[in-house]
Amino acid sequence: MIGVGEPDPANKTKLDWESSVGNYRAFFIKRGIMQLRYLSSLFYQRYKDCKEIMSKGETRPYIILVVEVEHKRFAIPIRTNLHKTKDCYESNPQANSGLDYTKAVVIEKDDYIDSTKYPEIEHKEYNYIKFKEHEIKRAFAKFVTEYKKDVIRHKKNPAIPENPRFRYCALQYFKKELSIE
Repeated sequence: MIGVGEPDPANKTKLDWESSVGNYRAFFIKRGIMQLRYLSSLFYQRYKDCKEIMSKGETRPYIILVVEVEHKRFAIPIRTNLHKTKDCYESNPQANSGLDYTKAVVIEKDDYIDSTKYPEIEHKEYNYIKFKEHEIKRAFAKFVTEYKKDVIRHKKNPAIPENPRFRYCALQYFKKELSIE
């Protein structure tokens, strides 16, 4: 397992913190490179009535990958029982888990990311995500662009049906933040 821990404030220029955990190592990944976290209870309280936002309760939160697209921060959940579509990135084929773009959310406030808990994921899955980070960001940016185009297209002409691909998309709760309201 790889865990994400607190950095050493004295050294902020490299991967700051490293410690042995069994046969594995735990790393702090600096913001701007790759950040795996959990969403906070404050986030879930704010969006508690939004049924497309994934929640397993506070005892089993989803690990999220925090990415920046179009100068906005998004949280993309890592989930198991992934429905393999072009709107996901499979990070652990054996466990059928990966990043689900359709369940991504916009992070408006720093308080929406839980800074008290640090997720652990399998070393192999971490590497899948780390080495494909650029590809993941590019594919997710394309997903966001296509979602916004579909919303705008439907808004201009309501007779054109919405794309079923986005029917269960969690971004529907963030139209204002995406400037498409």
